[in-house]
Formats: sequence, structure tokens, C-alpha cells
Amino acid sequence: MPPSRSRRAPVSTDKRFRKIAGGGDHGPAERWQHSGRALELTARAGIVAARATEEHLIDILALRNIVTPVQTDAAMRFKSDYHAAAIASRTVASYSGMANARDFFRAERERSDGEEAAYRRWRNALAALPLRAGAVTVAVICHDMQPAPRDIPALQEGLSQLARHYGMGK
Repeated sequence: MPPSRSRRAPVSTDKRFRKIAGGGDHGPAERWQHSGRALELTARAGIVAARATEEHLIDILALRNIVTPVQTDAAMRFKSDYHAAAIASRTVASYSGMANARDFFRAERERSDGEEAAYRRWRNALAALPLRAGAVTVAVICHDMQPAPRDIPALQEGLSQLARHYGMGK
């Protein structure tokens, strides 16, 4: 049975996209179903790369002008330290960074030096946040939770504090 004509072709076979991007490999078509794309020039002349415009919840908030570009940069730096420290959502509330020898089944692995440095940077940035803004900021940036409309001012304040802590912007 032939494919339906009403079904939209995947992005990778889109003629306009191939004409602009030179027919390069831009990953599977499923990658572009839930996100927009932007074409950016690369270091090689005449080669463009497709970049997702909505890779993170902060990108969506920035596209809606809820957060500023400086706040977006501060959020991405905060999130990169969170990931580099290998902090999982289940261990954020843990008070111990060391493994407990008496509790065999609950033993936690020790961090490497790079993970420990990222963890210290993340904790220092977290300490610079007010309590209410800190809770919302961690929930949105680190755990990808959609902020409630009433939490938007606290998120904006938290991101402004992060930008000040990192020495970004004004």
C-alpha cells in the first residue's frame, strides 16, 4: 500500500531544509517533532548546522520573553554545574557526601575531583539564592519542572541573583 499523501514528510527529507542546509545529516526526524530548529554557521565555510531552539525549559521561557538572555546564560551555567557534579534528584536532599560502611544497601559512591569542584560551585551558587527563589530555581533549572504562574517572579529573582553571583550582565 502506498504511503498517504496527506502525511507530512519527515524533516530530513524536507526539500527546503535540504536546500538551505546542503543535505547534511541532522539526526533522526523524530528529534525535530517537539522542537523548533535554527540553522547556524559552523567553522567550515558554507556548512550550517541545525540546532534545536527548545532544548531546555529555560529556552522556552526565553522564547516567551519571561527570562532575559543574561538570566538564560546564568541558568545554563547553574545547570551545567549540576550535571557536572553528577547530582541526581534523589540525592539532592542527602546531607552526606561519603558512603556509609554500616549501611551496605544505601552506600553512595564518592565523587571524583572534577565532580566535587562542580558540586562546590553549584552549592555556592545555591547559597546565593533566597529561600523561596532557590526552591523554584532548582525545580525549574535542575529538575525541568514547569513553573506555576505564581512562581514566575520568584524564578526571575532567582535567575537575577544567579547572574549577579556569576558576574554576568549589569
